[in-house]
This record gives sequence, structure tokens and C-alpha cells, in this order.
Amino acid sequence: MAWEMELDENILEDLYVWIDSMPLSKSKKRIERDFSDGVLVAEVVRYYLPELIEMHNYTTANSIQQKRTNWGILNKKVLNSFGLDLPDTIITGLCNGKPGLVEVLLYNLRLKIDEELELQQKSQQHQQTTPRGSRMSFGISDSGGRSTKLTTTALNSVHMPKGSTTIKNGRAMRSTSVPRIEYEEAKQLNLKQQEELEVLHAKVRRLEHVLQLKDVRIQELLQATKEVKPTHVMKKKF
Repeated sequence: MAWEMELDENILEDLYVWIDSMPLSKSKKRIERDFSDGVLVAEVVRYYLPELIEMHNYTTANSIQQKRTNWGILNKKVLNSFGLDLPDTIITGLCNGKPGLVEVLLYNLRLKIDEELELQQKSQQHQQTTPRGSRMSFGISDSGGRSTKLTTTALNSVHMPKGSTTIKNGRAMRSTSVPRIEYEEAKQLNLKQQEELEVLHAKVRRLEHVLQLKDVRIQELLQATKEVKPTHVMKKKF
């Protein structure tokens, strides 16, 4: 992350509006001073991602030592996972209220929060469209060569004995045990194929719509052609 980056006035104004839109424990007056102990930054993260923050770990502070403690916890527990690792020199600058520094952090933190929220939303939509226990079929061949099918519901509930058939990459395989990871690989492969199929269906629907529009346009042109009266040329008799 480039800590020396400069934010223009429009970005800063939008950033301040974003900060003011949250119910923080104290209002923003001098942002470099108000955010210097890291507590308000923790509150920003908690507002959007409450599962990541335990506020009892952060104490409002005036001393540099306690401020550094707060930033150290926040850096280790949250910011590192966002790819926003704070070097010691940056922590020192934040604790001392170096102008412009906390805005750069908040700007990049906002981007990371937006990315995380988008991932969570996609994950929730994915779970809603393919809930656990949905009846996705997997073809399996037993030792006698006979073919059968197991749904994910059955795979979640049935006990697979030693020497049973397991699934890997859509193929039946014999094994002395059934590692959970192999089942998950097969499940994820099936989900990926479903997503690709949905994309193809969407493309087909769009092409069908384009063809319909073209047919309508052709009919309009044909009708206009019929409505045009031919010009008769009168021959002069001598």
C-alpha cells in the first residue's frame, strides 16, 4: 500500500461524508487527532463487519504507549487480513496525528470493506441458489459395475464404509476411506458447472432478445415498403 499517495479534494470530501454517516462514539472534528488511538477505526470496521471486531480490546487513549497497543491489536487481528499491514513508522505517525495519514488508511480500508461485503453477498446468494442438502446427483459405479446415483442429501447423511466408492472430479473411485476433501472437490466442481450453465443461459436469452428485435424491425420495413405507392409514368401520345 502506497502511504505517500495524495487524495484529491473530491475523494476527501466523499471520505468525510462516509465517516460522518456512521454512528461513531465521537464526532469527527480533527480527524488525525480523533482517530489517533485507533478506536474509531475499529468502530468503522465493526459497523460493517462486526464479526471481526471485539471492542473491549481497544481503549480510548492519550498516551502514545496505549495508542500503539490499540494499533498493534487492530493491525494483527484485522488489517493484516485485509492486506493493510501497518509498518512501525506508520503506526508512529498515526499515534502522533500526522496530517493526511489516517485519510489514506481509511480510503484503502473502505475499499477492502467494500470488497469483503461484496464477497459475503455473493456467498449468501450462492448458498440460497444451491442450499446444503439440494438434490445434486453424482453418478457412482459399484463393484459389480452397476450404475447408481447419490444426491448430496444422501452424501451428507449416509455413512460410507471402508472400501466404499468415493467421488473425485466427477468420477467414481475405490478407496479404503472417504476423505471429506474429495467430496467437497466434487461438490465445488458441480457448483462451478452450474454457474457456467447459468451464464450460458443468460447469453442465449440475450441473443434471442436481439433476434426478436431484428424480426420486429424487418416487419416494420416490409410494411413501410408495401405502403409506398409506385410512381406511374404517363406516356405522351403523339
